[in-house]
Amino acid sequence: MIATCWLLYVIALLAPIIAPGQDMTLGPAFAGLARLVRGPVGLAAGLRSSWLRSRRAVLTWLHRTSGIVQIGLGVRLALERRP
Repeated sequence: MIATCWLLYVIALLAPIIAPGQDMTLGPAFAGLARLVRGPVGLAAGLRSSWLRSRRAVLTWLHRTSGIVQIGLGVRLALERRP
C-alpha cells in the first residue's frame, strides 16, 4: 500500500513539473534518495526493536500506553457528532 501511495504521489505531483526527457533520470534519483533515507531508518528501527524486546518493563509500558491511546481515540470517535 505504501508503494502505491508513493507511485500516486510521483504521478500526481512530480509529473507536471518535469520536462519530457527528464523522467529517465528522475526515477533512479528518487529511488537512490529513498534508499539513502530508508536504509538508516530501517537500521535504527531494528536496533530499537531489539532494545525494546530486551526490556520487559519498557515494553509493558509501551503496550499499555498505546492501548490507552487507542481506547481514547475510539471513545472520541464514538462521541463525535455528525454535522
